[in-house]
Amino acid sequence: MFWCRTMHHSLLGFLIVSLGILTTLVHSKTDSEDVSALNVMFTNLNSPSKLSGWKSSGGDPCGDSWEGIQCSGSSVTQIKLSGLGLTGSLGYQLSNLKSVTYFDVSKNNLNNDIPYQLPPNTANLDLSNNGFTGNVPYSISQMTKLQYL
Repeated sequence: MFWCRTMHHSLLGFLIVSLGILTTLVHSKTDSEDVSALNVMFTNLNSPSKLSGWKSSGGDPCGDSWEGIQCSGSSVTQIKLSGLGLTGSLGYQLSNLKSVTYFDVSKNNLNNDIPYQLPPNTANLDLSNNGFTGNVPYSISQMTKLQYL
């Protein structure tokens, strides 16, 4: 009887520890390069309050459900910020968003040049209905997965 109870407690302890590890893996923090790129983007967009959850430094876009951000695991995969009345520019670290496949900032009031460094693996890129100036950056021709522009 004693052996059975001890075995039960050991098994229960093992399951609790295993579930704790699994929970930690499921609630993993966002990739640091993704966080940094989004922090720079937020600052260059003039830190709008419309982007709930966003921060100019640090934060966890995937864990804290930042406005317009979708993730898979710890990687940002989609940025959907269409029609929010955003102003400013997109920043200079977008090429660090290596898992982003969908990037939509259409129908805002963004200006300046389209950044040379965009998320490199984007399949859907929508920058329409903004006030961008200058030429289309050459880097767009290097985006081999691009299907919609």
